[in-house]
Amino acid sequence: MFMIKNDFEYRNWMMKTYFRLDGIQGESLLTDEELEDFLFESKPAGYPCLAMITPSSTQPLENEISYIYREQISLWAREMGVLKC
Repeated sequence: MFMIKNDFEYRNWMMKTYFRLDGIQGESLLTDEELEDFLFESKPAGYPCLAMITPSSTQPLENEISYIYREQISLWAREMGVLKC
């Protein structure tokens, strides 16, 4: 799980975590255009958010990108008694 605060952090997280590209070794099997399209389609609805990659429940060799947003975290914090609002 990783906290993402902006587009720059999102792109870096995706390249290192989802695509496992670190700029030192490895190349993507996608063209630059395909990569940009995927990054755009997969980006979170807003920042800040927590992001995680989990195994797909429907496709065995695929991964899914999930985001948890401020509203959900606030709800959990209230339910756990961390926030008293």
